[in-house]
Amino acid sequence: MQSTWTPVQWRFVASSIVLSCLLTAPVEAQQSCQPFAFEASTPTSETPPAERVELSLTAGLLRPQIEDLLQQHFAIRQLDWRASPHYRWSTDYTFTAANWETALEQVLRPYQLQLTLYANHSAVVSSAAGATQ
Repeated sequence: MQSTWTPVQWRFVASSIVLSCLLTAPVEAQQSCQPFAFEASTPTSETPPAERVELSLTAGLLRPQIEDLLQQHFAIRQLDWRASPHYRWSTDYTFTAANWETALEQVLRPYQLQLTLYANHSAVVSSAAGATQ
């Protein structure tokens, strides 16, 4: 197998490589990298406790309260409610949870409702019993 390059092309490439090596200053590490520590770091006692969220529900229909929660904290613009619209929250109540997902789960679980969130800012609330059929 023979090269299709002419002697002029070979000289040009060789001289380019030589010049690039001669003209560049030697590169020295400006900062040495520290070795990676493979030991598991133990959390310190100074770690602040995780923030908790507070959810307040009022006596009345459940659906509008869930819709408000989804719009405010999950950026849901379209909700498809596939469960009974007659579910009611019985009393004014405020509770705390570790995050909004947990708070929402605590509200929906007694009603056997499940929530499916989609990337296009929509969600579906459906009966958990109906989803398994």
